[in-house]
Amino acid sequence: MKQLLKTLWRWFVSWNIGVVVAVIVFFLADFHVLPSFLSGMGAMFVTSMVMKKRDHRITAQGMFKEEKAYIRSQLHEARKQWKQMRRARYRLRSLVMWQKISRMCMIVDKMIRAVEQHPHQFRIAQPFFLNELPMAATMIEKYVYLTNQPVRSQEMKEVLWKTERLLDELAGTAEKRLLEILSNDVFDLQVEAKMLEQSLEQQKLSKTMQWRKENDYETVR
Repeated sequence: MKQLLKTLWRWFVSWNIGVVVAVIVFFLADFHVLPSFLSGMGAMFVTSMVMKKRDHRITAQGMFKEEKAYIRSQLHEARKQWKQMRRARYRLRSLVMWQKISRMCMIVDKMIRAVEQHPHQFRIAQPFFLNELPMAATMIEKYVYLTNQPVRSQEMKEVLWKTERLLDELAGTAEKRLLEILSNDVFDLQVEAKMLEQSLEQQKLSKTMQWRKENDYETVR
């Protein structure tokens, strides 16, 4: 809810600044719609980006020094486990498993990068970084070791199959966590797209009104 209110406030401020700039440019540009529209849109997006960066900076500055250090250390550990999984996949003989582990590595990399950009989102990724990721790295190492053995018992085949199934489930969990981390960015984009859509509609309406006005003027003449 707090993030929603921040986003709405940001777009309220940027929208009003864009309108003011558009009106000023409209009069300065001898009542031409296009320059005023482009100027207003530019002012709106610049204001929005500046406020968004400021919010992120304030949020990061609001963290305690110990909290920042803890997040950095956890991301460092997560990156080490990510590298461990990447190295392990090159010892695989199965193309299918290589693709699965590569997919997992890509998702983990995106999660780490997202938290690096937005440290306040660490709480969403924390359970995965502390629990699932270390277990995944260990499981993959053992899986690779066993699949490279020249013999396999029935018990080994069953545990390998179970590991493959668990890694599939774990990839799904990682995807959900990543979507949660990106949810704020998705919401921001939805709002921005809606505002842009409304601006374009107003642009079309303004052009139509101007065209009718010019036609009426020509008819009177």
